Amino acid sequence: MRTLNRLLHQVLTWFSILVFVILIFDVVIGVGSRYIFGNQVRWTEELATFLLVWLVFCGAAIAYRDKAHLGIDLFVQSLHPQARKTARMITHLIILVFTLAVMVWGGSQLTIERMESGQMISTLGIHKAWLYLSIPFNGLFIALFNIDQMIDTLQNIDTESDEERSSI
Repeated sequence: MRTLNRLLHQVLTWFSILVFVILIFDVVIGVGSRYIFGNQVRWTEELATFLLVWLVFCGAAIAYRDKAHLGIDLFVQSLHPQARKTARMITHLIILVFTLAVMVWGGSQLTIERMESGQMISTLGIHKAWLYLSIPFNGLFIALFNIDQMIDTLQNIDTESDEERSSI
């Protein structure tokens, strides 16, 4: 599972870098066309929104895997080691249920509904479903990263060193 986790993290990181580079070029084209020609190229704004949504969800999955998301663990850190392990497992289970129910299942339903409705992103000429696909796609990544963290917790592998905790 550890190797799969690293591979998924690398794939997601490189995908995010690619999306970010395309976003930069898109914004430069949009701003440049506005100042050079007096009118912004029509598709640049919607493409920027589309790419930003994907980038945000990919970034959330990466941050979750790297344990860089916002969290307050002062109370959990003060618990006895076994109670700390239990609290972490409960947290992982809540996150897993939320991710699978809301992001993966709910996001998939939303994507399917948008595809069936025929809603389009007008200037790009693509189904709006491609925008919503970022939710279940990255929800799946978060769920897989979560399962890996649950395994670490069950095996008493503390991936954060005491130095990292004290510096936060």
